[in-house]
Amino acid sequence: MSAWGPLVARARGLSGHLLSRETLRLLAGSDDRRAFTEALVRIGYLAFAPHAPPPDAWAVETAIRRVAARRFDVLARWSGDCGDVLVPLLEDEDRRSLRAILRGAVGRVPHDVRTAGLIPTAALPARALDELALLNDIGAVGSALIALGHPFGAVVADESRRELPDLFSLDQAIARAWAARAARAARHGDAELRLYVQRSIDLQNLWTARLLAEQRADAAADAMFVPGGALVTVDDLRYAVAARSVEALSARLAPRVARTPLAAALGPATDAPDDAALAALIAEFRARARRAPLGLSLVIVYILRLRTEHRALLRTLWQLSLGVPRDLRLPVHEAAA
Repeated sequence: MSAWGPLVARARGLSGHLLSRETLRLLAGSDDRRAFTEALVRIGYLAFAPHAPPPDAWAVETAIRRVAARRFDVLARWSGDCGDVLVPLLEDEDRRSLRAILRGAVGRVPHDVRTAGLIPTAALPARALDELALLNDIGAVGSALIALGHPFGAVVADESRRELPDLFSLDQAIARAWAARAARAARHGDAELRLYVQRSIDLQNLWTARLLAEQRADAAADAMFVPGGALVTVDDLRYAVAARSVEALSARLAPRVARTPLAAALGPATDAPDDAALAALIAEFRARARRAPLGLSLVIVYILRLRTEHRALLRTLWQLSLGVPRDLRLPVHEAAA
């Protein structure tokens, strides 16, 4: 058995607790938020104190976040003898969380909104996320991350010292820091983990290229590129800047990314390309897990499905809280659950 055999076995066991696509669809069709919450309690996903008043939307969201955090924590505990093979996956969640928190700080978004949808990890537990969400300055966030010993702290602090800190450049700096750490960690894993890191970097560069094609950026395309991918090059980012057309960019990339998850990300914005790319990643690594059942593909699929489940539940909660009609609620992507 490989060094990560116990981790793979634990991920396989935890996968059995994920909600099925049909269950997520039924939950999305709930009559209202109370019915949605009661259904989650009934299936054992959530639990609240007996005889307590019905929980409000914030209490339900917090409870859903705790479920995801507990599952991440269980997986992390079983990775103790596997080196840092979970770094690419768990720190990917951290960089997503920091993006939301930093944008909230700059935009003076209400504190509770900044943590909406974020999944706590061992490096950024719920309490740390809540404390970071109280800060209204990029430099303060960077200092707090350094105090926590988080690997992205120095990057955020350095970017805050720019004369005019730019959120786009900050996102890219964190992405480059994540990519460098993920690539180093993946060398201790298997071919599946290395491919996952490569795919994630390619997707990051694809999102950047789309953004550069849609709007003018102050930074040069070369400075926005994240090394480590295989399909999207710095020349593609330069082309996006010159072309100023998502359609032209998609036509350039389509032959190269065919039959990969990046193809799903080339769809129009109305098709939720981020969700489509996540579902395509799950489908790709599910297929690889069938061919290599003792490899890390199964761990990758579990974490991506957990992310999908978390998104789907919180999306339904927000839609119900806003009174979105049933026929207008966003569906669960076919390949995601």
